[in-house]
Amino acid sequence: MRDMSPGSIDAVVTSPPYNLDIKYGKYEDAKPRDQYLSWLREVFLQVRRVLKDSGHLFLNIGYSNVDPWIGMDVAQAIREDWVLQNHINWVKSIYVNGKTSGHFKPINSKRFTCPTWEHLFHFTKDGKREVDRLAVGAPYEYYEGNLRNGHTAETKPNLRDKGNCWFVPYETINSKALKGRHPAIFPVRLVEDCLRLAGSPGTVLDPFVGTGTTAVAARNLGWDAIGLDIDSDYIDFAKTRLALDSNT
Repeated sequence: MRDMSPGSIDAVVTSPPYNLDIKYGKYEDAKPRDQYLSWLREVFLQVRRVLKDSGHLFLNIGYSNVDPWIGMDVAQAIREDWVLQNHINWVKSIYVNGKTSGHFKPINSKRFTCPTWEHLFHFTKDGKREVDRLAVGAPYEYYEGNLRNGHTAETKPNLRDKGNCWFVPYETINSKALKGRHPAIFPVRLVEDCLRLAGSPGTVLDPFVGTGTTAVAARNLGWDAIGLDIDSDYIDFAKTRLALDSNT
């Protein structure tokens, strides 16, 4: 990123390693805590430099029962340089009205419940950036009542802000080969919703691009994308994925 021009990026959507000793290909995910947080602050200082003043940073950090502070520690580490404009919960699985929807990784524990969500921090430089809430909106349950109260479809679209809990289940992909042998992927739709919230298409950066999900979402929505990764195997997989699957 040091070689990139200042103010050249419209949005950043990324998910760095969580420092939970996850088995990546070539990255050792078990740094001393202070070293890990210092490293991420350096990364996101460069992100701040290349991001436009009007830009958005969407930062996904997972939740762990054995290290429940990790997401908040990362947010605190970069707090001096960014304003937390929205804290979104990415809900991967939820139990409502007698039914479970979505997927989560079950755990065998007498102490903990199964984690079914992750952090999605929305940072900006000043906390004052407009977002397109209706681009990721939800239909009204009683829309016809709005029309009877004098509104029309033109004055009152059948959409409302869906809030800061986003239910985005994982795609059902069991094969490690189809995941690029990456242990911590996120869904294309999650990135698409971030980009829709950010507004008009521009250039999105993912400095931890992994298997290329951010680039796939960008292409789907007419954005340009720049992806960086320390692992050349993931980069090769991402290039192949983009070349072969134009409809993901």
